[in-house]
Amino acid sequence: MTLASTPAATPASGAPARTSPVAGLRVTTRLGYGLGAVALGVKDTGFNTFLLLFYNQVLGLSAGLAGLALMLTLIGDAVLDPLIGVVSDGWRSRLGRRHPFMYAAVLPAAAAHLLLWIPPHGLAGAALFWWLLALSMAGRFCFSLFEVPFVSLVPAITTDYDERTRLIGWMTVFGWWGGLAMAVLAYAVFLRPTAGDTSGLLHAQGFAAYGLAASAAMLVTMLIASLATQGAARGAPAAARARITLAGAARTFAALLAHRSVRALLASVVLLFIGQGFAGALYAYIQVFFWDLTGPQMGLLSLAPVVSATLALLVTPRLAAGREKRAVATWLMMAAIVVQPLPMLLRLAGLFPANGASLLMPLLALHSTFETTVWVMFSIITSSMVADLVEDTQRQGGGRREGALFALRILAQKAVSGLGVLLSGLLLAFIRFPAHAPQPTLDHLALTYTPIFMALGVAGVIAMQGYRLTRAGHERNLAALVT
Repeated sequence: MTLASTPAATPASGAPARTSPVAGLRVTTRLGYGLGAVALGVKDTGFNTFLLLFYNQVLGLSAGLAGLALMLTLIGDAVLDPLIGVVSDGWRSRLGRRHPFMYAAVLPAAAAHLLLWIPPHGLAGAALFWWLLALSMAGRFCFSLFEVPFVSLVPAITTDYDERTRLIGWMTVFGWWGGLAMAVLAYAVFLRPTAGDTSGLLHAQGFAAYGLAASAAMLVTMLIASLATQGAARGAPAAARARITLAGAARTFAALLAHRSVRALLASVVLLFIGQGFAGALYAYIQVFFWDLTGPQMGLLSLAPVVSATLALLVTPRLAAGREKRAVATWLMMAAIVVQPLPMLLRLAGLFPANGASLLMPLLALHSTFETTVWVMFSIITSSMVADLVEDTQRQGGGRREGALFALRILAQKAVSGLGVLLSGLLLAFIRFPAHAPQPTLDHLALTYTPIFMALGVAGVIAMQGYRLTRAGHERNLAALVT
């Protein structure tokens, strides 16, 4: 087969939609599906937290070359994700549309990830750059080969409006748990301080042990998730045979982006994640300079996501049950707009504890937990909304394009993270932020950061209102596709 597809099965082809029982999925199905996201969380921890540090500080590759390699890898990833989605949409095999890619990715993804942490002895300079570029590209490609089909399984496993939210909740939260657990394991076991390295982060042997453990965890969880979801996705509508071409891929995405609800959802996700990336890039500046926190205090705050992910798993399905997903997503966005900058605004108004006060850390920990819970819940709800768009676009004659739709969602989140970082850099340059900022500059940071973040959030709320698919509309789509 070549690349990207003509429409898959449509109502005219007689492919029935699969409806899951009202009672919901078995816990084993949810658990098996959730485990697949553990691998993705572990991968993100390695790529986002340790890889640049390892190649720059431990192996001696210049930060510029290491950063260039990782940037080129992200660009390649952004191109490949949509193509993988479209190819899997048009695939036909005894294992279904998604699972051949998932099984094929397991061993190469784990192997490429392991080799990243054990480069040949003596490799340096340009050779080390090419090793990092080749292995990181291979690793990200293999993970995308698993991730895009994996997240696209949701509409095949269940068509129930609320069950999709629960299933995606398990996936999202297991991803958070996996990434956090591997980070804790790395610091507590593999990267422990020694007499010669008080940070514990400058020994190649520690990173090699970390890479082996992380790669083994990825291999096991990806394989279990693939096996556990094989039967659950077996009743999904079959795709029509398709000749896959690049021109067909372009037509597929043009058709999806012509759909009003697809555009509205992607626009809101892009705006909100630019805001999140903007806030995340300024996080260390705000914690160190505005709140005057120490390293151990920041470490305590980093535990908030563990609680937040658990709360999101428990609360999101209950909050969304019986309600419209667009309304829930809108409430969450509005909560993020108001709550995220609130401590800084209260400090400027003289209504927040002073730096060093006994109440400061508990209030910041409570704020961080609530804020992160909102972001995780928003991610769960918007991914569930993508799943519902599968039948909506199919009913309008576009075929079943789960892979293409979820690839767009993944691409949007990946592509905008860099924009948030860029925006934060421009802001720091605009206010001429120094290494030791005086109070007027810190106030300027708060007064400039807050309206930018809130403006992005308000724009996201407005964009979300263009999403028109309702609970009743989803049921009409399902009914129309089985007649």
